[in-house]
Amino acid sequence: MSEKLLNLPALRSIVIPFTFIVLLFSASCSKDKEIVSEKDKELVEEKLKEEALAKKIQDIIPAKYLDSLKKIGIEVYSEANPPKIEGTFSVQPLILEKTNVPKDFKIGHKFDDARIYFSRQTENFDIRLLATGLLAERDTSITTAISGSGNNFTVYGKLKAVQRGDFAIFAVIISATLDGNVLRNFKYGLINIDNSKGGINKFILEGQGRVIFESDFAAEKISDTELLARPQNKTDIPVMNRGGIRILP
Repeated sequence: MSEKLLNLPALRSIVIPFTFIVLLFSASCSKDKEIVSEKDKELVEEKLKEEALAKKIQDIIPAKYLDSLKKIGIEVYSEANPPKIEGTFSVQPLILEKTNVPKDFKIGHKFDDARIYFSRQTENFDIRLLATGLLAERDTSITTAISGSGNNFTVYGKLKAVQRGDFAIFAVIISATLDGNVLRNFKYGLINIDNSKGGINKFILEGQGRVIFESDFAAEKISDTELLARPQNKTDIPVMNRGGIRILP
């Protein structure tokens, strides 16, 4: 068959642009796959972060205790992108909002001032928590985690509360909004999860909890050295007036 019959120049003019279009389409598909693949990777990584955080929280406070605190008013920011909150904060005045303790303090009861020190926060949701007056004389975190997004956060702590030589294990949930050097809308829930260490006559009983809020809604950052300082104008802190202490009959 002759070249004239095949019209090869015309055929070449068709084949070359078509080949170029195929190459462009292939490159475009490849790029789209890369974009989709990158998005899928980000979604998987986010899902893995959320699962790791959920496990940390479950290890700190079993679901039944967390549900108990939610029922009496604690708010939880459960997202996996918390703000950086390291520092020492003065939390006062602290007011009882709700309780499941029979014959407890009256709603509106004022507890002693507390100081809280957050440190060693990591991208793996770890954070260290030390406090004075939150539960008892001294409160030290055994294991702790943080969740949240934007400026809102929740800290979950399994704490050893020490009072006059005896101690109990509490789960504490702290929620607030970071605003510069101030924690806004500070609120915490506490629940006794292990009262077998001699504190039965000093602490609220296992399974009992309270939700306490800061009534001026602004916990201010202070220097780290002030964590253990005695509050001004107080010569003695009443042992019955801290968050984890029970009223004796």
